[in-house]
Amino acid sequence: MRRAILWDMDGTLIDSEPAHAAAFDEAVVEMGLSFPPNFHDQLLGRSSAEVHKAVAEQAPDLTYEDWMARKWAHFVGHARQVHRRDSVANIAVTKAAEGLPMAVVSNSTADEVALAMEVTGLDRIIPVTVSRADVKEGKPSPEGYLLAARRLSVPPADCLVVEDSLVGAQAGLNAGMRVLYHPQLPAADPAALPAGLRYLSPDADPAPVIEEMLA
Repeated sequence: MRRAILWDMDGTLIDSEPAHAAAFDEAVVEMGLSFPPNFHDQLLGRSSAEVHKAVAEQAPDLTYEDWMARKWAHFVGHARQVHRRDSVANIAVTKAAEGLPMAVVSNSTADEVALAMEVTGLDRIIPVTVSRADVKEGKPSPEGYLLAARRLSVPPADCLVVEDSLVGAQAGLNAGMRVLYHPQLPAADPAALPAGLRYLSPDADPAPVIEEMLA
């Protein structure tokens, strides 16, 4: 049986959230907008379109294209802050050496995915990526994960999704895949999480769990 791992990117394989948060903050300040502290944290895992919608509540005339251009200009300036999350990325390196099919599925734009993968060197490990530009609907829609499975020629039931957000984890479940939910912050109530996903606390080693779920 041929298995595959489908990785979320931001917050799972790499730590890009500080760069995204800084770009978000600088872009909204540039536009003269004000949001509550840590407002960006509430948008983790959301697609660029959903982030734009949240910002546009204060700026109704702000188009999606203008918002993305503004945020991208600031994100590029913080791109060197993006780095691997070694506890997870090292597993990807090992699995790539073993020849296991893998892909990255992200709600980020194609430019953001390409830049983050290049900066971290993960583009040489996982060349197959699915960005928000590749699908009609972002997570929690299963579209991105199903597209990745097709590109790898692996049935959805034989794919393992590794995610740090509930939005992404739900996308994996919606795709009929095995899902490992490994967030950066502890779940408030693990018992209340959606049925079918495997929860792993932030301080736990994901390597043995991934091996078990691939078996």
